Amino acid sequence: MSTILAHLLGMDHKGKPHQVDQSMWTNLLASFDDEKFMKEMVNTHAPEEEDMDVQSLFHLVDNALHGTTAIVDSIVNPTGTQGSGKPSFKPLKEGFNPPLDAINEVGCQLTCKALDTKNVRQTLVSLFHELSSYSWVNKALITLSSLAVFYGDFWRLARVEPLDKLAESMAILKGLPAITKPTDPQKIQVFGVLNEMIKTTLNMTQCLVDFEHDSKDVPELSTMIDVASSVYQIIISILACSIQFTSLISTVDDNKGKDLPTFARKVNMIHHSIKRHYEDFLQKKEEIKEYQRLQRLFNAPTDNVELIKALFYIKDDPQPLFLGSKKTKDKVESLRRKNVLLLISDLKLTSHDLSILAKIYNERKFHEERYEIVWVPIIEQDGEEVIKQFQNLQLQMPWYSVHSPKLTNRVAIRIIKEKWHFRQDTMVTVLDPLGRVSNQNALSMIRVWGWDAFPFTGAVATDIWKRPGISWFELLATDFIFPKIQEAIKAEKYIFLYGAEEPKVIQEIEESLKKMIDDGFSIVAFNVTKSQLFWTRLESCMLSKLQTRADLHEPLMQDILRLYTNFKKDGGFAVLTKGSRVVINESHVHITRVLMQYETWKKHVNVNGKTFDMIFREQFDRVYILPRCHHFYIPNMVGYIPEDVKCPVCPRMMNNIVKFECCHGAH
Repeated sequence: MSTILAHLLGMDHKGKPHQVDQSMWTNLLASFDDEKFMKEMVNTHAPEEEDMDVQSLFHLVDNALHGTTAIVDSIVNPTGTQGSGKPSFKPLKEGFNPPLDAINEVGCQLTCKALDTKNVRQTLVSLFHELSSYSWVNKALITLSSLAVFYGDFWRLARVEPLDKLAESMAILKGLPAITKPTDPQKIQVFGVLNEMIKTTLNMTQCLVDFEHDSKDVPELSTMIDVASSVYQIIISILACSIQFTSLISTVDDNKGKDLPTFARKVNMIHHSIKRHYEDFLQKKEEIKEYQRLQRLFNAPTDNVELIKALFYIKDDPQPLFLGSKKTKDKVESLRRKNVLLLISDLKLTSHDLSILAKIYNERKFHEERYEIVWVPIIEQDGEEVIKQFQNLQLQMPWYSVHSPKLTNRVAIRIIKEKWHFRQDTMVTVLDPLGRVSNQNALSMIRVWGWDAFPFTGAVATDIWKRPGISWFELLATDFIFPKIQEAIKAEKYIFLYGAEEPKVIQEIEESLKKMIDDGFSIVAFNVTKSQLFWTRLESCMLSKLQTRADLHEPLMQDILRLYTNFKKDGGFAVLTKGSRVVINESHVHITRVLMQYETWKKHVNVNGKTFDMIFREQFDRVYILPRCHHFYIPNMVGYIPEDVKCPVCPRMMNNIVKFECCHGAH
């Protein structure tokens, strides 16, 4: 009884006023960042099966502390708005029984024993051992409940009615009149700082309670907050609040809360950290839900508008589209019952691709057949320069685009990368009016065939490649890549295409070609080493052909693969044609030998009816050495790489070897 009375009077068990030792605050503050001590406290965790309603206990604590802190606000700042209005209370669950024994025992640790020892860590050890059998969140809630009882029981008397003599007597015994009508303004200011610190501690605890509840259905995110260390820091904060409050209600307090602002700043930092992690968790959880929704939508679409809406943040802007031809914003609903070409790219969208698409877009039949194009920018950088690049590209588009790159749904970007295999190269995905994919990536066939590939479905690509008399060389040798090359083809001139990574190889080839031209041979030569259009068109031919599930042993396919492989494997290639007829398509390793030996074989040209190309071929056959292994390279074409390929040289199956390569932006 004497201990309780001493506690009520703000004294220790010997009847002396409670005072806070300076070393106690120092030790308590240092405990926040003492990882070794924290680990010792965490290791006391030995939870037993419990059936405690966390939400109900939190509602009790929340109601008690919200009501109490509102009273303190009105006393600390009676003329301000901070304490105005009644606090909102959460509904309580009928029949809920809180763990009273644990709350009372922890309350005794917080109030009766905390100031009786010079070693505050001893109190923390006692608290963690007392709470060892409870879950981490319940440890925090029980400790906070104890503070709520102590804090609320005291301040509730500040609202005593004049006729309530019992309450008035209790208030006087607790020293409330001296506190609520202080002569020392510094002390009332400290009460305000303490009150805010208690609110912050409550908010920290709410983050953990909400996190525990919200993470149950997303176990993969359950480690986004380190709950154990957070509870450790919350219990230290609660102990600090209890010690400071006990000291403040003493009749003598030499410290006057001098260290409290420093402690409050530390608690605020911890709260910001926990809150930030909880907000990150909520965002990740929302992204998971959105990802699952979009997965269902992409797997079984029923309406193209619904799917296209999912690509953008419609809530942020109900008119996310910008129609370039009219310079107006528009709703996604304008695309209903239309076939839509989704142009998906980053800011490296080339002017060549834009010009091809513009020609298609300007075809009358394109609109008569109810087709549209929508640019979906995949831009993961920020800044003014990025916005300028985006706007410059947008100005070149007469079709629809999203009017701001920030409106592209990040979760949709993830789906596009996973399901449609977008990496960084531009792609065109064709949707029918129901949102079903008609062609996952039609850009290769568009680059190769242009409007002839309309309506850009897989079936059209298969039919085009079945046309008789297709020359792979003429597909690559176009005037927009090699000016006037079609004239050379029609004139049956010799055409020499070459490319090599080593400048020395290029020099050797060009010196030999100059000698041949000087000797009167009509040769048109093109160095394609740095021709991005050539390499893009070559890869587009390969991808377009592979998309039709073509037989890799077809002569046309083998010739395209040979050219690409010669450059990738040996670092260079050369193609000699007479008009469109291919004479040689081989590695530079053998071709340069033939060229370097020009002086020895040129005398045989036009002898016995043998033309330049015949002699060139004969000389090549002399120097050619059959490689030990046969290789061919296929560029990154996820979803179209054949699994089993028979060697075109022998009856064995070829090995499939994955190679990762970076050319630092070249080729």
